[in-house]
Formats: sequence, structure tokens, C-alpha cells
Amino acid sequence: MSSARKKGGSARAGAGSARAGKKEKKAKGKKAAAAVGGAAGGAADGEYSQLGLLEVVQQRFLKDVFDQAKGAHTGWKILVVDDASMKVISAAVGMYDIMERQISLVESLDKKRAPFKEMAAIYILSPTLESVEKLVADYADKSKILYGDSAFVYFLGPVPKQLLEMITQCKQLVKRLKALSEINVDFLVKEDRAFKLDVDAEFSQYYAGKAGKEAETAIAEKLVTLCASLNEYPYIRYNQSSAPCSSLATKFKKKMDKFVAKNPTWWYHGSGKSGKQSTELERSTILLLDRASDCLTPLMHDFTYQAMVQDLLEIDGDRITVSVESADNPEDYDAKDVLLNDKDKLWVELRSKHIAEVIEILSTRISETVNSGSGNALGGSGKDVSLTELAAALKALPEYREVMAKLSQHMHISRECMDKFSAEGLIDLSEVEQTLATGVDEDGDKIDADDLIGMVEQSLLRMNESDSRLRLVLISVVGLGSKLSSPDRERLLRAAKLDRDQMLALDSIVGLSAGAGGTTERKKKKKGGGGLFSKFKGGDDEEEESEYASSRYVPAMKDILDDLVANTLSLDEFPSVVPMPPSATAAAGNKSARSARSAKPSARTKGASKWGKADTKAGAEAIAFTGSRNLVFMLGGLAYSELKVARKVMEKESREIMIGSTDFMNPEDFLKALQTLN
Repeated sequence: MSSARKKGGSARAGAGSARAGKKEKKAKGKKAAAAVGGAAGGAADGEYSQLGLLEVVQQRFLKDVFDQAKGAHTGWKILVVDDASMKVISAAVGMYDIMERQISLVESLDKKRAPFKEMAAIYILSPTLESVEKLVADYADKSKILYGDSAFVYFLGPVPKQLLEMITQCKQLVKRLKALSEINVDFLVKEDRAFKLDVDAEFSQYYAGKAGKEAETAIAEKLVTLCASLNEYPYIRYNQSSAPCSSLATKFKKKMDKFVAKNPTWWYHGSGKSGKQSTELERSTILLLDRASDCLTPLMHDFTYQAMVQDLLEIDGDRITVSVESADNPEDYDAKDVLLNDKDKLWVELRSKHIAEVIEILSTRISETVNSGSGNALGGSGKDVSLTELAAALKALPEYREVMAKLSQHMHISRECMDKFSAEGLIDLSEVEQTLATGVDEDGDKIDADDLIGMVEQSLLRMNESDSRLRLVLISVVGLGSKLSSPDRERLLRAAKLDRDQMLALDSIVGLSAGAGGTTERKKKKKGGGGLFSKFKGGDDEEEESEYASSRYVPAMKDILDDLVANTLSLDEFPSVVPMPPSATAAAGNKSARSARSAKPSARTKGASKWGKADTKAGAEAIAFTGSRNLVFMLGGLAYSELKVARKVMEKESREIMIGSTDFMNPEDFLKALQTLN
């Protein structure tokens, strides 16, 4: 029996066990064939405690793979991974957690490896021909087998029939097999409720028609593994004006239906088959969107913390280098690499906030920490300190230093953002962008077209960086749309002085928007003062997304998600592949339900924290969600401002949203993506 079968039903690899058994009778490997099975993935017995993606994937690896292998083989083991599986594992599981489960070494399948003939091997691989060929090669020559008498083989997603046959024909491998399973985690966890599909395709391939079918198939298969892990068999909705979304919806439905048919014991929310109906949710919905439908949002400057870090600073994925006080000399600073991810609870708290609020919060926390009992006792407060106070301060010393280091780290990053903001003159540029995008100035008044073009022209003439000029031209073209006359367009192009490649990017965004039926606009009129730190004094409290004048533009994603969770999303604009149930469409056109829900604060579990607010550990800040899950997938790349919008809607409406894309992109990434279209 497969070591991972306990958590689901047999998957395609499991279906292959019967075929494996026939071949092993001929090869006299009947005992090994009995060990070959599969796992569809998903929570056991209908258990659902609103786990985020990170916990779901961690459980899959730690319990369904490493703990099961540990139970079947008590000795030390070697973990062998390919590039794709290494990304998936490292995004969710730390090396310490792996080593704790008797894994002595992690090796790359692609590199030459030393033999460890006394150790079992755990393979976690992507279901590709290249990886299966290298797996089989490890056992092809009996005299050169690298590992011991036990092999555990797990694949990230569905294994094609021909690859299963390659495995079952390798006698030495099958003789050693203790598990052959699909664990269905072929996606990267970016945040607790955000995921990325690691598709080996350029942006242009998503819009290449038949030439892009390979990328489309890969996306559909990876989405199936996401749904399998979450125990979701969702209704599929898509952007009706997007040909790529329509095609992907059809492909995904076929793949999902095939998975369900192959795994009769696998349950999904809304099926009533979990065994614990009281913990089951309603059947979920997945909404497929297309970057082409909103080309404006990924170009805009956004002044929330995460978006600014990704736009203005040098950062590699989640890794950023900061200056910290030297341990030897506080007057010196050392460079230190830090990770901005869900393990940094202060980052989780601050990432969706406006940079002005971030700096204010950090300044207050640092002041409070310095003036705390520990800070006074250790740093000197100008008064005598009792032995009891000193002892208490010394006891708190490690935590005090940790808190101060983390606060200082984020103060450094936020200040670096503000230095870039000032150096690039973004205070004036942002006002031009916001006016172009919303059609009104900081006071909520419309700007004369000639005056607006003049403002853009003057901004272009002041810019030194050609990519910055291109970015503003694209915002102007997309934001103004048909309102931009040919003479005004030529006027802006003369000021921008774009090169040939940049002109091709301009042509690309025009064609991309036109092909998607035009860019979705979302314009709100708000009144208030100007400047980055200036706040709006008026506006509808219920619908006000930003109180800062520099952030009055709100991505179109906001309206889409609001309507999705309120069951008011237009079925004409976003049809379903199969008919939606009456309960999912009954609220269409009825905004009162949404208003009533919006009036209620999200239910949260409170807890003390050294960061000075409610504890942000997993579960401590968990929203008490209602209704079914909402899965959202953006083909072509998701902007960080849209990720922020998803968090805000989820928190305000108490409805769970899992959002993902083929990429998470800053404006520079989007400019590069546009250039691949040519």
C-alpha cells in the first residue's frame, strides 16, 4: 500500500499499480508491485480548519511524504529533487524540518551524485520525460545503483501513461519501490493565500493561439494539483472577452473532470462525501482572468509597502539586502540578506499599508521599545536601576534585541523606499499618473485635456531614465484610451524619445488591450488634499479604499472581487463553463447583501504579541471565513497592488480568496513582458 494513500484516493500513478503488477509478475517482483500506489492529495476525512496554502503544502510534504517514509524505513535517507520540485519544497518547508525527519542530504537529480548504498532514497520530481529518464538511469545498471534497497518516488502532479510504463519496466527500481505517488503540489506558495504556477513560458506564449497550447496545458494541469490539495472541484468562470481565458477554462474543466473520474475516493467541498459534512464548505468557484484586460494597474506607482519595495528597491524574489548594525561596533554597518515572506510577522502586518502609515507605525514601536523597562534598564535611563529591574531586563534581553533588530530592519527598508521616492521625483509624477488613471485631480475635479497633456509632456522632459518615460507614455495611452488624439500622442512621443524596442512595447500594449476588448476602467471621484502624506477628508466610508491622495486609483480587480464574493459578478461578462447553482447567482444585482456584510468587522482571534499588536502567527490572525472558497487565477502576471486588494477584500468581507498567477510582476517585469510580444 502506498505510504501516502491515507490522505486521499489513488491517482493516476495509483491507477498504474495494476499495470505495474502484471509486469512484475513477469519480472518476479510481485512484492514490490504491491507497494506501488498513488495519492490524490487533500485533507483527511473532511477536516477543514481554514488552513492556508502554506500549511496545506507543509502537511503534504512533512506528513504524507517524509513521515510516511520514516515509518516505512527507520534509517537515514537521501532526498533527490529536480529543479521544479526544489522550488516547490523550498517555498514551503525549511531545511531543519526536512533534516528532523531523518533526511541526511538533499541532492539534485541533474548533478552527478555519490553513492550511499546503505541509505534509502526519496525522490520528489516533476512528471517530465527528462526527470523520469534520470530516475530510471539511477537503477538501470545493477552494479552502479546509488542507493539502498528502498526507494520512495513522488511526483508533483499527474504522471502521463508513457512515463509510468518507463518506471514499471525498470526491474531494479520496481523491486525497491515502497511508494509511487502523485502528491499534487505542482505550484509555488508565495503567501498564505497566494500561489504561483511555475510555467516555462514567455508572456507572449499566453497570447499565441495554437502555438501557446503547451503552456495552456501546463497551467491547467498545475491548477488541478492546486484544487486537489485544497479538496476543491470548483465551478469555472472566466473573462468572456478573453480568448485565452475561454480556452483555458475549457482545458481546465477537461483536466479536472479527468482527475475526479480517476480518483473515486477523493472528496471535495460541497460533495457531501468527506465523512464530516459539518466541516465541509460549499462548492468553490475559480475565476480565470487575463492580464490583457487591465494593462494599467501593473504600470502604476503604488505606495503601499510591498509594492514600493518590489518597484523601487533591488530585490531577488523575497530576498533583499539591508544594512544592520555591526555586532562588534554599533557605529559600523554590515550587509545582511533577509527574507520578506510570511515567516516575518512584522512584514505580514505592514506589507499592505501605505508607506506613510508604515513609517509612523515603525517610529512609534521603536520609541515604545526603547522606552520600555528592558530598554531603560539596559540603555541607561538616568536613574538608579534596582537589581530586580536589571535581572528582568537581562532576562528579556534576547527578545528585546530581536524586536529592535526587526523594527530597525524594516525602518531601514521603508526609509530606502522614501529615499528613492524623493530622488526620482515621484511626488509630482504620482499626481500626474493618478489624474491620468482616474480622470480627476487630487481635489476630485476634472482636468482639461490640454492641461493634462501638458503636465505629462513636462514630466517626460524632466525624466532621465528612458524606461521611466516609456512607463508614463504607456499609462497615458492606456489611461486616456480613445480620448488621446493623434496629435497629442505624437506630442508625447516627441517628448519621450523612445527607441525602437520601446515603440514596439507601445504597439504591443495597444494591441493587447484592443484584443481583450479594452482595458477595464474603475474610476472613483474623491476629494481631499495633495501629496504623499496628505489624506482625503471626504468620500464614501464603505467604498473608500485609500485615504491618501497619492493612492486614489484603485485596480479594477477590487470591483471584480467585491462582486465575486457577494455573488453579484455578471454572468454575461464572466460566464460559467457549467450552470451555476441558484444560490451562487441569487444575489446578482442585489447590493444590499454586500453592504450589510461590509458593515460587520471581520472576526479575529486576538492574542498578545511582542510586535505590539494582535499576534500574527498562523491561526491567530485567521479570519473567520463564511461561505465557499473563491479561487482567482490571473493569466500573464499579477501586480502587487492586486495582491493587496485581494487581502483587503478577504479581510473586509470575511470571504476566503486564494489568488495566483503565472507570475507576480512589478512594472519593470511588465515592460519586459510586453517586449516579448514582438
